[in-house]
Amino acid sequence: RNWYPPLPHAPPPPPSDATSPMEITPAAEAASSDKPFTFTAAETIRVGKKLAWHTGKSAWIFTTSFLILVVPLIIQLHREESMIAMEQEQLGVLSSSPAAPAAAPAAAPAGLHAWDVCALC
Repeated sequence: RNWYPPLPHAPPPPPSDATSPMEITPAAEAASSDKPFTFTAAETIRVGKKLAWHTGKSAWIFTTSFLILVVPLIIQLHREESMIAMEQEQLGVLSSSPAAPAAAPAAAPAGLHAWDVCALC
């Protein structure tokens, strides 16, 4: 028994008077001045609708791709910038010299009482 499918038969040879399949024959060219290239109103409307449809489709693809891929990246970069700024601020506070201790309240001059000091203000 033969388990393989039968081989396809070879195509019949071309007739001897036909040109070979690799030979290119020039097509008859129509003169360009015979008929000007024009669109009818219906064809113009159809092409306009098609153009609008594909433009809208492309805009939708671009917008959704931007929202899915680029916006999260922008948000993450903004978070990173704010974290770096906060860390630099904290380092600046830690590395600066400690603030001068709070000044003690001014003592009343000798011989004056507290109510006299307030009267001077």
